[in-house]
Amino acid sequence: MTFFKTMPQMKSWVSPQPKEWQKLTYDNTGHGMAPGINEIMSSLHDLPEMIKLMRECVECVPLQRDPFICSPSSSVDSEIEMAALTVSKRAFLRLNRSRMTIFAQELAVLVFTKEGLAQSTLTGKSGRGGPPKTQLDVDKGQAITDAVLLEFPQTTVSDVRAAIRQKCNNEQFSQKKGT
Repeated sequence: MTFFKTMPQMKSWVSPQPKEWQKLTYDNTGHGMAPGINEIMSSLHDLPEMIKLMRECVECVPLQRDPFICSPSSSVDSEIEMAALTVSKRAFLRLNRSRMTIFAQELAVLVFTKEGLAQSTLTGKSGRGGPPKTQLDVDKGQAITDAVLLEFPQTTVSDVRAAIRQKCNNEQFSQKKGT
């Protein structure tokens, strides 16, 4: 009840706009826009191109320590060239870098596809006396290893190979389970 009793008092708190405020909301266009709005709108028009250029610069900075090609004039959707392969720059930058194994496995999928990993091994040998499998391309495997070692310098080549081997096994299991 006290809320409604104080309502008439609130009218005294609301004062008409000062003349200075009225000047800010008036311009000669008659639309009630603030002075300088045309300059602001012009700047906003250029904003998408500026963001695109900034994004390209930011994406190139971490890659300059890697042996991948990344030039400031390249587009956001360009490709990254590693020793034996080329991958989408956008896809490469989106790889999960929280752990070495996740990064290595996601990069392997990006390079070989899930189906390719399911039908192959690093050596071409099949475990448990099964039929031989296709060997993953050695140069691409080395490029993946090099990229992982650059991203995670504390890891070893055998750790990277173990992560790729595990991904091959996981994808083979997933394909068997799905059929």
